[in-house]
Amino acid sequence: MQSKGESTRQAICEKARELFCKRGFKGVAMQDICKATGLSRGGLYRHFDSTGQIFSAILEGFGGAQNRGIHEQIGRGVPASLILEELLCRYEYEIPDSGSSLSLAVCEFYSGSDSVNAPPILDWYESSRAGWEELIRYGLDTGEFSCPDPRGMFDLVVFAYQGARLWGRLMELPKGTPGRMLGQVRRLLLGPEMIRLERPRPEHKERALEFREGFFAHGEPTIFGSELLDKTESYDKWLESVTRNTDPKTVDPNWVLTDTYFALDGRDDIVGIIDLRHELNGFLKDLGNCGYSVRPAKRCHGYGSQMLGLLTVRAKAAGLSELHISVERDNAPSVRVIKGWGGVYERSFSHEGAGADVYVVPL
Repeated sequence: MQSKGESTRQAICEKARELFCKRGFKGVAMQDICKATGLSRGGLYRHFDSTGQIFSAILEGFGGAQNRGIHEQIGRGVPASLILEELLCRYEYEIPDSGSSLSLAVCEFYSGSDSVNAPPILDWYESSRAGWEELIRYGLDTGEFSCPDPRGMFDLVVFAYQGARLWGRLMELPKGTPGRMLGQVRRLLLGPEMIRLERPRPEHKERALEFREGFFAHGEPTIFGSELLDKTESYDKWLESVTRNTDPKTVDPNWVLTDTYFALDGRDDIVGIIDLRHELNGFLKDLGNCGYSVRPAKRCHGYGSQMLGLLTVRAKAAGLSELHISVERDNAPSVRVIKGWGGVYERSFSHEGAGADVYVVPL
């Protein structure tokens, strides 16, 4: 349990961090922190002598929490692919959020005399590397990752992430940059039997139409979780609609904010499709937050379970506390997948004359 003094120091660091993110290191004075925390000058100086000391305390917490989280999840046997997805989802949200970035402040701090007594920035790098290398080696042991050079992979991740955050302070990053960039990390790191989720893009067109034809040839006219890919006459128009529905400013007023993903394997083949509906309206109260389909020729390979597992991570990152998923009662494989991710039966309903059940997956 924290002492009162430790709690106060932590509260000071949290408020000061917000200021450093907005103004950089040089733009923050002790009086600014007094105002933000509500402490008197004497009250603040009782805990810290300078902005440099406060900034050093903030940096000491970097890497530690992430490493503990990785180590704890490995101890619980969480799949390496899901730990990776959680990290990359967080990075994807953080990169465009310049208001939460300390990149500029770190550059200013370490280029001046205030950092003389601070831990070298190399310590920060090494701490972060230790956590990432533990995760990569774990993924290699489980067969989920394929990576001949763990340190090289870490360098790629950390410098791309930090570089993008710094550039994001100087310019507006092109839309979709974080997702595309981190998608390459998944592509390089995951093994050939592991899948990754990618937002639909123009370059997916040929494979997407081939994917759709695989259902039709199998006598399945409906592709669940596809945002009507099975009904569209034009991939380009479908892509435009799907993209609009990812943005609160442009989402179809008759629909809800929705993220749709193709599931790609290590050979870049589309093996499935899945969507995340961020809320439930009257139409979706039975259909749920999520629908998904696995290509008929790719079933019985565990792809459905991988897809739902990855989506639970993205749903949690988006702020959802649970997923409502509906499934036809006689679809035993999907029921097993849903239960495998902790799905609990909630209720039954009738859908197009067939019995269906709603399960709730806590996140």
